[in-house]
Amino acid sequence: MRRLSVWIVSLLVVAIVTGCGGAHRYDQRLIAADSLMLSAPDSALALLTPICGDSLPTDGDRAYRALLLTQARYKCYEKITATDDSAITLAMDYYRTHDGEREKLTRAYLYKGAVMEELAHVDSAMLYYKTAEAVADEKDYVNLGQINTRIADLYRLYFADSQTCYHKFKQALGYYKLTGNKRLQLDCLFNMAGCSGVTHNDDAEELLVQATQLANELNDSLSFFKCQELLCRQLYYQGYSLDRAKAIALNCLNNYRSFVNNDLLLDLADIYAYSSMPDSAKFYLSYINPNVDVSSQGQIRTRTNMILSRIARLEGDTALSNHYDKLGHQISDSILNDKQKYLIQQIENESNTALSQKKVHTVHALNNLTVCLGILAVVTLLAFSLYHYRRTHRYDQIIADFKQQSASQLNDLSVLKQNNDKLQIQDDQLKSFISNHLNMTSEMIEACYHEPKSKLSHQVKRIVEFQHDNEHRWIQLFHYIDAEYNQIISRTRKAYPQLHDRDLLLIALTCMRFSQIQIAIILGYANATSISTVKFRLAQKMGLDCPLNDYINRIISASDTSM
Repeated sequence: MRRLSVWIVSLLVVAIVTGCGGAHRYDQRLIAADSLMLSAPDSALALLTPICGDSLPTDGDRAYRALLLTQARYKCYEKITATDDSAITLAMDYYRTHDGEREKLTRAYLYKGAVMEELAHVDSAMLYYKTAEAVADEKDYVNLGQINTRIADLYRLYFADSQTCYHKFKQALGYYKLTGNKRLQLDCLFNMAGCSGVTHNDDAEELLVQATQLANELNDSLSFFKCQELLCRQLYYQGYSLDRAKAIALNCLNNYRSFVNNDLLLDLADIYAYSSMPDSAKFYLSYINPNVDVSSQGQIRTRTNMILSRIARLEGDTALSNHYDKLGHQISDSILNDKQKYLIQQIENESNTALSQKKVHTVHALNNLTVCLGILAVVTLLAFSLYHYRRTHRYDQIIADFKQQSASQLNDLSVLKQNNDKLQIQDDQLKSFISNHLNMTSEMIEACYHEPKSKLSHQVKRIVEFQHDNEHRWIQLFHYIDAEYNQIISRTRKAYPQLHDRDLLLIALTCMRFSQIQIAIILGYANATSISTVKFRLAQKMGLDCPLNDYINRIISASDTSM
């Protein structure tokens, strides 16, 4: 009965700690802005603009503000600059080193890609979009839809690969249907219908019918106009129905004058040229203003030259017709060449291959980390298995089984270590995996401290004593601490050469937020209160004018050039 009471109290403590600790509690203004981001990004931007980053109390709030501000500026079509790149990079770097923020990390990678695209770094944009796709939760439908939409736009704007473009928009549409967001569904349907050479006449018309229905449900006249204009172009380009295309175009011109654009005027000019009415075609061409949209000037000039070629042919001027035809093809070829110079398809294929093969990457600074990871994996597997089966009296068999598994793991890790020099850039997922193992190890040590008489405690104590007698094995942990905590071990070793490895191990365990109980068990002290004294003496040894914990926090938050 006493044991049951202890377990109940322990569960209550865990529940209280979880409820009180939990995820980072962000500034309420930031949360309010985030809630408006999809439906009213202009309102979100208005909320975020007065908030100064320096006024926010935590790094988490500052990273959240940087993410939201970049997202709002992008959605509101603000001019993207290097300042936005710096802001989204700050957010991305923060979320890469903090567990439990997977959705925000996905968003950070997504909008880092969007910023790169706006700054004309197209290949880099594709890399960040694929990274966002790799880290996204499989049920994060909104971000997965946005990622596929952005990749589809890359193919449409820079590569002219209509098949892949259509496929990506279709994937995005599937995600948006799961979210129930009709606005985003409408955009996908419209873009799918516009994938030239992929969507057949009947399919394109059906897609535009669905898009038009959603535009009516949303009371969106501009989207209705755009769907009708695209339907008109699909009809006459594919030779489906010239009369129907003309009727739709004239209806748009007469009833939606505020939305009339170059595309509709070119459609009408093209229709009348096809209908052997050159004067009417010239009339609508005279209203074309190529300076309205700089990004589409090439397409406007191409279509204009093609229409002028057809008009000249109708008027019997073959030489002039050939001249305009040649100009149109030259502009079209130059646009295609500019688009094809990007390597976005190659980058996507390489990213997909890397994901399918689950290729492991690591940081160069973690040369010997695999050995430490193997030891931690053995401790964790053994402790959890013994804990799970401790009432079934199968400890000896479990220990034997896991010794065999551990030997196999260490052998595999030895092979991995030999290939370590060949591995490339930092893998955030690997560091997260290591961090989780460290957390599980600290939890098992804590559990054993509260049940010192259990066989589980006995087994973990033996392992800890083994590590205590072989302290040099824990030095492998220093590589991980340096990589995660601003080179704190290397900097401290350089600034205070009189420190021993055992002193540095105390600093490393403190960095990882190990409790005084856990540190006492690992370092072999009789009770947890000794750790406060040990930290005080170490601060004196280093000649610090502040507690050891303050020194550690200062080093972690300092810039690389501050030491």
